[in-house]
This record gives sequence, C-alpha cells and structure tokens, in this order.
Amino acid sequence: MGELGGNQEDSIQAQLDNEKLATPEGQFDTDVPNVFADAQKDGLPVFKVTKGEFYQNMSNGRQRLRFKKDTSASSYMKNTNYKRAFWIQDNEEGFMRKIK
Repeated sequence: MGELGGNQEDSIQAQLDNEKLATPEGQFDTDVPNVFADAQKDGLPVFKVTKGEFYQNMSNGRQRLRFKKDTSASSYMKNTNYKRAFWIQDNEEGFMRKIK
C-alpha cells in the first residue's frame, strides 16, 4: 500500500493551526465546544462573573447555583450536565471560588 496523499505531519499541523484560530484572543479553550474560559487554574477553566453573581452563589444554604443566561459559566455548567468542576472569579475584586 502507498501513501494516501500528503504528509501526515502537515495535516496534523493544519488541524492545530485551525484550533488556534478558533480560540478568541485572551481566552482559553474548554472541554465544551464553543465555550471559552477567561483563564485556567489547576487545569480547570476560570470564568469571570459579576460581583453580584459571585456573592449570590456564596449564600449559606444555597441549593442551586445561578448565573445570568448566555454567560460562559452558565453554558459550561449546562453542557457538562452540572458535573464538572470549574472556578469563578469576581471581576471587580479578583476573589476566586471553586465550584464542585
């Protein structure tokens, strides 16, 4: 059998280049398609949220986390069926909290 055409290393490099182009500048790719994190810590995504959202989800006895609709944090939670850990960061003061 012969080659199927082209160099395999070239096609792998082309795939990697396309993935780099798909990630917006200053954002990190997550394990969920089309959901990008603002940073990474300990291999987990970090999503910046408003001060209100950050402290609302810190309430003692809170049974369910709540984030504004169409944010990266809410999309990540929904697409991972609420089972994967991630971090949230207060975008004003920089405090962080691990979720899960």
